[in-house]
Amino acid sequence: MKVIHNILVPTDFSPCAENAYHFSLHLADKWKSAVKVLHIVSPDYGVTDLPVIVDLATKEKIDVALQLLHNFKEMGLAKVRPELQSEPRVIDEIKISGLPYAAINKIAEEEETDLIVIGTKSDHSAWENTFGTNAAYVVKQAHCHVLVVPEGADFKGFSTIGFAADLHATDPYHLWKVCKMMEPFHSIIRCAHIEKDGETAETALRIEELKEFFGTNPMALQITFHTLFEASIQTGLAAFSEEWNLDLLIMTAPERDLFGQLFHKSMTKQMALHSKVPLLVVK
Repeated sequence: MKVIHNILVPTDFSPCAENAYHFSLHLADKWKSAVKVLHIVSPDYGVTDLPVIVDLATKEKIDVALQLLHNFKEMGLAKVRPELQSEPRVIDEIKISGLPYAAINKIAEEEETDLIVIGTKSDHSAWENTFGTNAAYVVKQAHCHVLVVPEGADFKGFSTIGFAADLHATDPYHLWKVCKMMEPFHSIIRCAHIEKDGETAETALRIEELKEFFGTNPMALQITFHTLFEASIQTGLAAFSEEWNLDLLIMTAPERDLFGQLFHKSMTKQMALHSKVPLLVVK
C-alpha cells in the first residue's frame, strides 16, 4: 500500500530547511515518492511604488533564487545520495507570495500533495512563541500530513515511533494508517495516552478497546500501549519522547472550519514549536 506519492519541501535555504530536505529524500527513497522543493519569493515593494520598478526588483530576486534553489537541490542530493537505495525524482519551483505559509498550503492542496516536510528552529522569539512560525501555521492549516523537522535532528530511520492517542473514535483508523505508512521502516509503534486528571474508568475502557482492536486485527508492525499521568499533554509527550528515545512523534489533527481555526488552541501547533524530535501531524 503506497500512501505517500508526493512530498513538498519548502525552503528558505537555511540549515533548518536543508535538514528537512535531507529527511524528505530518505523518506522518498523508502516510499518511492516524488519530491518538490519550493521557494517563496516575496514581491519587492520596499523599493518604490512604481509597478515597473517593483516588477524589475522582484525579477532580480527570482533570478538569484533560481540559482540558489538549483544549488540547494543538487547539493542536498549529493550529500544524501550515498545513503539512498534509489534516488527519488526531485523537481524545484519558485512562487511569488507575501505569505509563505499560505502559499505553501495553497500549492500543496492544488497539487494534491500527500506530505509537507518543513524545518523549524530550536529557538523562537517571543512573537513566534505567541503567534507561531511558518512551520506552525503550515501544520495548523495544511490539508495534508505535515512532518516538522527540528533544527539539528539527524535522520536515523524511524525504528521507534510514538503515537499520541486522544482516545477518539477515529484512533484505530489513524493508528492503522500510521502502521501502513511506516511499514518500510520496520518500526515499533508506542501508542501513548496522556491522562491529565488521573485515569478514569472510561479512559481505561477505551484503551482496552484499542488494544482489543489491534489484537484481533494484527499489523505488520509491533504496537505497545502506554498511559502517562502528567500535568499537560505537551510535557507528557516531551517526557515520553525522551524516555523511549523516539525517532518520530505522531499526532493527529482534525480539519476545522475557519471559526475553529481562529478560536481552537492547537496542541499540534504548540508541539510543532517545541518538540525536540521530528513531529508528524496526520490529518
